[in-house]
Amino acid sequence: MSSPTDIDIETEPRDDILRLSYAFIDDEALRAQALAVAAFLELLREVPQKVSEPLLGDIRYTWWYEAIDEIAEGRKVRYHPLSVALEALIRQHGLEAERFREAIDAYRLLLEEGRLSLKQALELVDAADVSLIRQAATLISPHTDTTALTAPVRFYALALMRAQGLLNVDEAGDTEYRHLYREARRALKTLSPKLLPLALPAALATDRWTGHRRGPLGQRFKLFWTFLTGRI
Repeated sequence: MSSPTDIDIETEPRDDILRLSYAFIDDEALRAQALAVAAFLELLREVPQKVSEPLLGDIRYTWWYEAIDEIAEGRKVRYHPLSVALEALIRQHGLEAERFREAIDAYRLLLEEGRLSLKQALELVDAADVSLIRQAATLISPHTDTTALTAPVRFYALALMRAQGLLNVDEAGDTEYRHLYREARRALKTLSPKLLPLALPAALATDRWTGHRRGPLGQRFKLFWTFLTGRI
């Protein structure tokens, strides 16, 4: 059996920036739900790095695809701390199972391509990270338009992929960075305070893009400043 600590590790992303950003969600239950969605995306992104050959990665993705099917169809769900969290999100809180399946299919591309072109990465991130984070936003603020989350979520996800060597750096240079930055900055200014924590990682996307190492205190200060001002 997993201990409570194990379950927390399994149902939260290891990414410090995500955890620090989502800490600005006041409601503890909503924060845990948003973290579970982020943990699922992190899991999908890391599959290719944890397997020795594509077939093994495909098996992992298929395991999760079938788990989502079980959740959606009301059947007994194969056990994993994160599958338990997703079961509640889909069955009790109304998140769309199909969005999770689409995210899995999107990330399978990493098994085939290794490094992605910017176009491929944009399509992947929009089908997975942007889609699921906007789903999480409906839990936090059910009647709010979540469109403005697209640019900041996309900016951070692409920066993370670049830092992890998943993005073709020849196609994702300074020009693309500046465009993504401008789009994220413009969108952040329009977000409601309730949804702002889901976009806060964009405040530190530049660090991921450039490889700059900011200390824990510097990360906290930057996120707090962005939360107060809505500016990155």
